[in-house]
Amino acid sequence: MSLLLSGMAHATEITVYEAEDALLLGSNEIVSDGDASGGKAVGSFSEENDCVAFLITVPENGFYDLSFTCKGIGGEKYNYVFVDGTQIGEFRSGKDTYAVDTLQKTELAAGAHEVRVQEGWGWFYLDCFTVTQSSAMPDSVYTVKQELSNPSATEETKALYRFLCDCYGKYTLSGQYAPDGLHSAELKAIHDVTGKYPALLGLDMANYTPSRHAFADVVGETVDHAIEFHKQGGIVTFSWHWSAPPNTVLPKGQGVSEIPWWHGYLAGNTTFHLGRVMNGEDPDGKMALLQDIHAIATELKRLEEEGVPVLWRPLHEAAGGWFWWGSDGPDAYKQFWIYLYKTLTDVYHCNNLIWVCNCQDPAWYPGDEYVDIVGVDIYANPRQYSPQTSSFADLTEYPGTRKIVTLSENGVVPDIEQCLRANVHWSWFCTWNEEYVVRDGAYSSEYTEASMLQKVYESDAVLTLDELPALMDQSGTDS
Repeated sequence: MSLLLSGMAHATEITVYEAEDALLLGSNEIVSDGDASGGKAVGSFSEENDCVAFLITVPENGFYDLSFTCKGIGGEKYNYVFVDGTQIGEFRSGKDTYAVDTLQKTELAAGAHEVRVQEGWGWFYLDCFTVTQSSAMPDSVYTVKQELSNPSATEETKALYRFLCDCYGKYTLSGQYAPDGLHSAELKAIHDVTGKYPALLGLDMANYTPSRHAFADVVGETVDHAIEFHKQGGIVTFSWHWSAPPNTVLPKGQGVSEIPWWHGYLAGNTTFHLGRVMNGEDPDGKMALLQDIHAIATELKRLEEEGVPVLWRPLHEAAGGWFWWGSDGPDAYKQFWIYLYKTLTDVYHCNNLIWVCNCQDPAWYPGDEYVDIVGVDIYANPRQYSPQTSSFADLTEYPGTRKIVTLSENGVVPDIEQCLRANVHWSWFCTWNEEYVVRDGAYSSEYTEASMLQKVYESDAVLTLDELPALMDQSGTDS
């Protein structure tokens, strides 16, 4: 069924495809459901590779919004969408009720295409699928204020943020998580393939956390790696896989990991409840968190003393619920983000931080006052090089005022040519480490083929370490 809506500038064509009229693959079947359009839906996507395939036709080359009306069985579910065999993103079902989720601004050529809805989490009913004419990302999203949330930020930090603002919409910075810094297998593998190093180094504060020290003699070295990379002209970003207080970590055999303390940041490995801390029921828990914050603040201040600004990404992926800081819902999380922000900024005066919020859901966003950059972590299937346009567009709608948008973690490196066609300029991408880049000591093409990595790193639209300006010398000047 097609509808035509007249707007002020152009007519917009909307085409609705009912799931029961599509090709059903796997164990899926048509079910009667009075809440679905036409009284029918398709489900339940309960087995691996269950999918529904739609054959669609679009009238012209351009960008289209793909909307899915679906209901999760037993709660909200995330599942995959493929166009002509290429994964373009994932969509979210309603929580036991039908809801619409849209993958925005998908590039399609005129003519026929196959759109597949495929099991990811599974367990949902698909009612219908809608195609609406759209447009590429507008240039207006790249106009951002060059002001940090912390007015007391160091000059080096302000200079870095100005540089990111100036680059935004023109360049994407290459990035790589590499726990051993310049000496890592990941950076060596990238250099072997491309002849270049990434502009941005991703590191973690995990081994500085006191609760880790309570279980083992772990040594934090990433701050030293950050200082070394900074001296080479690079930019550093830190996440923090924050282990829960040691007295709350489950013993071996009871958590979701073989050694629960090593993965003490996972909600399934601890009895810790952030909500009880934030509502005052667990003062001992709050004291334990304060001890952790003190330890990390010490390291952040060490970086500040060395003139190193940090793209600071704590409390990441909260909405997923797999980390303890996200297991008690958005209200507790937002309160805690603000508490952490104020403690590091107002108590410890860590003025070298650019705060990157990576909560993964707008309902979890703590507010513009406490955020400088918004990011998302996306792990596409191997060799699926989509620009992830819909996720980018969604992030531009989080804040009340325009913020820089970044791909804060990725498994597969997006194809820069597709990004440019869609006018999608992630501020940076930062590929996760280990198997996403190396295997058996050499570069691995399992997720991103070597030829694609070369293409991205050699693009004029992507910045590498050798192309960065001397940020430490830009204090008080425009980049």
